[in-house]
Amino acid sequence: MAKAEKDCCVLTLRLNPEAWQVDLIEKRFKIMEHLKNSLIALELRRLKNAQRTRAYKDLITKIENANGTERKKLYTERSKLLRDAGFSEFGFINDMTSMQKHFVEHMAAQVAHRSASDVWRAFEKMLYGSGKIVHFIRRGALDSIACKKIGNGMNLRNDYFEWNGGRCKNQIALSIKVEKPKTVYEKEMLNKKIKYLRIVRKWSKTKYKYYLQITFEGNPATKARYIEYGKRVGIDIGTSTVAIVSEQEVKLLELADQVKKNQDKKTSLQQKMDKSKRISNMDNFNADGTIKRGKRLKWNYSKNYLKLQQQVRELERKNAAIRKYQHICLANYVLSQGTEVYVETMSFSGLQRRSKETTYDFRGRINKKRRFGKSLGNRAPAMFLEILDKKLKHIANTELHKVDTQKFKASQYNHITGTYEKKTLKDRWAKLGNGEKVQRDLYSAFLLMNSAIDMEKTDQKLCEKTYVRFKELHDDEINRIMKDGKKHIRSFGIA
Repeated sequence: MAKAEKDCCVLTLRLNPEAWQVDLIEKRFKIMEHLKNSLIALELRRLKNAQRTRAYKDLITKIENANGTERKKLYTERSKLLRDAGFSEFGFINDMTSMQKHFVEHMAAQVAHRSASDVWRAFEKMLYGSGKIVHFIRRGALDSIACKKIGNGMNLRNDYFEWNGGRCKNQIALSIKVEKPKTVYEKEMLNKKIKYLRIVRKWSKTKYKYYLQITFEGNPATKARYIEYGKRVGIDIGTSTVAIVSEQEVKLLELADQVKKNQDKKTSLQQKMDKSKRISNMDNFNADGTIKRGKRLKWNYSKNYLKLQQQVRELERKNAAIRKYQHICLANYVLSQGTEVYVETMSFSGLQRRSKETTYDFRGRINKKRRFGKSLGNRAPAMFLEILDKKLKHIANTELHKVDTQKFKASQYNHITGTYEKKTLKDRWAKLGNGEKVQRDLYSAFLLMNSAIDMEKTDQKLCEKTYVRFKELHDDEINRIMKDGKKHIRSFGIA
């Protein structure tokens, strides 16, 4: 029987290592990277050998031809066959143990076992979930190392992070200074019981900065913040925008709007990198500019290219930090409006994929198949909803109310006439039965705020009760947007 997951929370503190400690930390990251990749290679070979056996091939043939009930039994047989071949978390840990002993002075067994569990989860997702392939870790891409539980290879004692090797004569111990907590929140968090520790490295300009992530048992400490408990809020979230409607306020906002400035710089730098790459590797490209296929190519990178690469890396770090900070601030704003939050279910991964259907424009040219991958990558609407959901669970002991998009049809419903009117994506304004025009996203958020208990339709009486106030706030928000002097994205529907 699987263990029930317990609530946990994380506090991140800055580490201040000395120069000689930085060298050892980097060495240990390289060792862990090597161990993980070696384990992945071993297990992929083992999986390929298992898939070549006659028993496995026959089982797959039966699964393809079986119906639902029979297929479930056959999948159970497949799981048993793979488990017997060594595909289990304990099997991966045993394989890692034989590899870890070569680096025992740097890496404790429990730390190596934790990484083996991480590799197992990747294989588990591929074998039994939605994963398609297990990727190797690119050189220098590993950004964190964790222990299984505090005291096993990693410890926190007297404001020092202790990271020791395994038990041996040549054990190398590290004792790294941790920055002291500065806020009441941090001090309160450190009084909780520690579950495990993780060291994280983040690239900043020309070097790595190191942080200690302390995972505690239970919920995080509560910050002093105004929360409007029990009030309704409707959120209509898109790929780039979010509409928020409550009883007190109406907002139409661009998601993570501060990211765009850095994104434009990043695009410019990437164009320079591409130009430099082509000049340094002219033999690797065809006459039409495409990369030559069919043989392993050797790439040469100029010093200018490597310099530009570092600048792009720094911009990506800044974008990630800005995006997360803006989402947290927006989630706090939503909580100040209410804790009964309604939102439509959205498949952002589906919107990210390229279109399968080939379409043509009026000139007969093929339309581009790309959809919303770039804006979703920059704005991260799913991250915002995840942050908001976590805050609701912790602060208000509730969760996001996700309505069924197909049944609710917030973008089509007209509460004045009680009918559904389908609109195209370019229609940003909705004309109601009384002749009034409302911004489409804000109106959808209004309908979501007035969701019925079953979350399959809008509560007509609630809509009639709150519409007049909504229209006043709606007009105020539209006037604010028109007067702020900024250039807005087209999905606002405001010139």
